[in-house]
Amino acid sequence: MKNNIRIIIFWAVCWGLSEATIGYVLHFIENSVGILLYPFGAFCLIKAFSKSGYKVLVPVLVTILAAVLKLSNLAFTPEIFHYRVYFPVLAILSEGLVTSVLLFITARYPVENLFNKLSIKKNIF
Repeated sequence: MKNNIRIIIFWAVCWGLSEATIGYVLHFIENSVGILLYPFGAFCLIKAFSKSGYKVLVPVLVTILAAVLKLSNLAFTPEIFHYRVYFPVLAILSEGLVTSVLLFITARYPVENLFNKLSIKKNIF
């Protein structure tokens, strides 16, 4: 785990700072455009997961640290608009935890093995 601390910090800072900067601007423009940053967050989680040697705890820690970095927006947001920080933080946590579970499932059971278990043929046509 000691070797993975750099990986966790790097990918969490990448995702957290993008959410804190780009997301801050996007949430003042429109309420529902924050989902545009999820693909980048998923990319950060996938890269951290693969670089760590497929350790399950790494994407969870990246998610938590990215959400904490997003909370830094509370310092710049008026109290009346704090919900524009809380809801994206909850979204980061839920997106990250769901993605972490999916990474765990696909690491233990690769998709091709799942196809074989479920008797799904790859070449349908």
